[in-house]
Amino acid sequence: MNEITTYFEFVRPSYNNRDAGHDLRHIARIIERLDDLSVGCHPAPTRHLLFFLAAFHGLGEKLQEDSDFRQLTEDFLRQLGWKSDEIPGAFVALQRHLSAPETTEEMIVHDANFFEVTGPFGIAKAFTVGGHFNQTYERTLEIFEENVEKLVFRTPVGRSAYHNRKDYARAFIVELREELKLKRFDENLSLAE
Repeated sequence: MNEITTYFEFVRPSYNNRDAGHDLRHIARIIERLDDLSVGCHPAPTRHLLFFLAAFHGLGEKLQEDSDFRQLTEDFLRQLGWKSDEIPGAFVALQRHLSAPETTEEMIVHDANFFEVTGPFGIAKAFTVGGHFNQTYERTLEIFEENVEKLVFRTPVGRSAYHNRKDYARAFIVELREELKLKRFDENLSLAE
């Protein structure tokens, strides 16, 4: 079993019953992007920290709140050869990687995650999550547009790919907004005069 598979299998049960945008498949897609997003990064990522951040990407809150899971994770990391003094820093990096990534590893996983906010996949994910929360198309589109516009990618590959994906998303937004317009009805869905 290769190293990333070991991490993946350890976290597998923790992603049960998650919505489609944040389930184990999401973690698998993040892992799939790691090598591409590592290109051009300096310093080069430390593989074990990169794999930890990718696999545990959606488990930061659980690590903070569930002391049994935290202890199990610490034991797991030590079994993989982690030094005890590395583990607290990895937990801090996990909390920080989405909002304020500092290390190369955090930036790579940050971009791998936010890659799904843009482009065709981002559109599909937005409407899947919006449906899960019973949002209107209009509200989901607003949230999607806000998210696409405020993204900042941190890796060279992420920054390069973001522009094309953002353009795709913007064109989709314009077209969908036009299709959502009701010309014969007012805001209350009554026939306009």
